[in-house]
Amino acid sequence: MLKVVCVVDKVGTALDRLAKQVMPYHDNIDYVVCDIHPKRPDDQQLRKFEQEATDADIIDFQYFRSAELLLSMYPQLKEKKLVLTHNNPYSYKEDKWDWADANVGNNNEITLGLKTQGSPNVNHIPITIDVNFWKFNDEWKPNKTVIMVANRIESKKGILEAATAVGNLGLRFILVGAISDRTYFNDILQTGNIDFYEQISDEELLKLYHKSSLLICNSVDNFESGTMPILEAMATGVPVLTRKIGHVPDLYNEHNLYINDNASNETYLLQKQIENIFNDKNKMAEIRQEAWHTVRNYNNERRAYSYQKLYRSLYPETPVSVILPVCENESTTRKCIQAISEQTYKNLELIVVDDGKEPQKALIEQLKPYLNMPVRYISNYDGDYGLARARNKAIIEATGEILVFTDQRMIIEPNAIFEFVNNLTERKWLYGNKGGKKDFVENFSCIYRRDLIRAGMFNERINKYGGQSQEIRSRTRMQGIQHDYVDTAKATPDGKSRNKWVKRYEIMEMKNKLFKMELL
Repeated sequence: MLKVVCVVDKVGTALDRLAKQVMPYHDNIDYVVCDIHPKRPDDQQLRKFEQEATDADIIDFQYFRSAELLLSMYPQLKEKKLVLTHNNPYSYKEDKWDWADANVGNNNEITLGLKTQGSPNVNHIPITIDVNFWKFNDEWKPNKTVIMVANRIESKKGILEAATAVGNLGLRFILVGAISDRTYFNDILQTGNIDFYEQISDEELLKLYHKSSLLICNSVDNFESGTMPILEAMATGVPVLTRKIGHVPDLYNEHNLYINDNASNETYLLQKQIENIFNDKNKMAEIRQEAWHTVRNYNNERRAYSYQKLYRSLYPETPVSVILPVCENESTTRKCIQAISEQTYKNLELIVVDDGKEPQKALIEQLKPYLNMPVRYISNYDGDYGLARARNKAIIEATGEILVFTDQRMIIEPNAIFEFVNNLTERKWLYGNKGGKKDFVENFSCIYRRDLIRAGMFNERINKYGGQSQEIRSRTRMQGIQHDYVDTAKATPDGKSRNKWVKRYEIMEMKNKLFKMELL
C-alpha cells in the first residue's frame, strides 16, 4: 500500500487544516500527517516523524522551512520520493528546489515563478476547502456586521485599518484569530465595537459567517498565498472585499469579489469602499451568488485527486488503474487480487467495485496493508445488474492514464499488464488471451482512460446480463477505436460462467435492445 507522510508546520494552522481535510479522499493510501515546527521541533514530533518516515514511499512537505530542517537532520530522506508544496508567495524565490522530485504552486503566480526559476516538475494545485461543510446561507440578509478571519493577528494583515474603517461607519466588527502581537491587538480593541473570537471551532466560525454581511481581507503584498477564509466566505454566501493578493487574481472574474486596489494602510479609502458596498444591496446579492459558482470548483475532493495523480507520476512507468468489479465469492476475489499484486508492472492502483448483495469491504480492508499499490473500494450494489455502472464509477475515480479491466474470475499472469501497456497506442482497445482469442473486449483488456471517457464509457441502459460486450464493442468500433488482440497478455478463468444458460430471457431482452439501437 502506498504510504505518504505529509509534513506541516504546526497543529491547527492553515497548512495542517489543508492536509487533514483531504484525508477522507485518501482512503486508498496510507496517508499520515506529521507536524514539525520549522525552528523548534520537540522530541515527540521528531519521534513520530522518524517512525512514519521509515517505511514511507513519499514525503510531502507542505512548508519549505520544515523541509529544510528535516533534510538537514535526516539526509537519507533524499532516497525517498519528495514533494514540496509552496504555500508562501516568497519561498520559490529562495532556491530552485531541485532536491524535490516535484514542486507544487498553490496559485498561478507561485507556479509561474517556480517554472521561471527552473524548479523541476512544477505542478499547480490550488488551495481548497470543504464546500460541503461551509454551507451557503440561503437566508442571508444584509446587516451591519463585517468579519475578518486571520490565522495570526499581526500588522501585515491590515486588521487595524479595517477595524478603524468599520468603526467609523458604525458597523459591528467580528474578528477571529490567534493573537500574535499583543500590542497590535490592543490597538485594534481601542477602535471599539469589536467582537473577538479566539480558537473557535469550524462549527462556531460557520455560524459567524452566517451572521456577517461582508468579509474583508486587507493583507499586504507578498505575504499571503491564500487565504482560506476568502474561499470559506464565498462558499457561505458572504460577499468578500479583498486586495489582489495570493490566489485572488486566480479567483476574480470581475463579478464574484469586491477588489480593493488601494494600499493596505489607506484607511479612508477602505472606509469609503465599505460604505459604497453597503449602499448597494442588490450588488451584494449578485456578488455572493457569482462567488458560489466560482468556489464550488475549489473543493477538497479535487485537491486530493490532483495530489494522488502527482504521487503516481513520480514513478517511471505510466500510471495504470486496474478496475475489478466483484460480486460475492470472496475466494475468487482473493485469488484475482493476489494475481494483480504479483504483476511485473509496478505503477498500479486497484479499484474494486462491489456489485454484490454481500459486501466484500472487510476482505478488501484486510488485504490492503499487504498489497504494494493504492487500493480503493467502491460500493455499487443497488439490487440490479449494475456492471456498467460499476465500471463507470471506477473510470471516474481512476488516477491512471491507462485502464486495465479484469473480471473477478480472471487470474492474470504476472506479465499481463506489462504486455498490455507495451502494445498500447492511442485509439486502441487491447484484449487479452483468456485461453483463446475471445473478443469480449471489456473483461480482460486495456485502453487509454481519456479514449474510453470520450467514447462515452459503458452503457448503463444495458441493465441486465447479455449485451454489454456487444454494445461497447460495436459502439467504439463505429467511433474509430481499433480492437486488437494481445496473445502474450494472458489470464486463466477460475471456473466457468453459467450466466448464458440461466439468464436466457434477460439475454434476449438485452439483444432486443441492441437490435432496436441498430447495433446487431
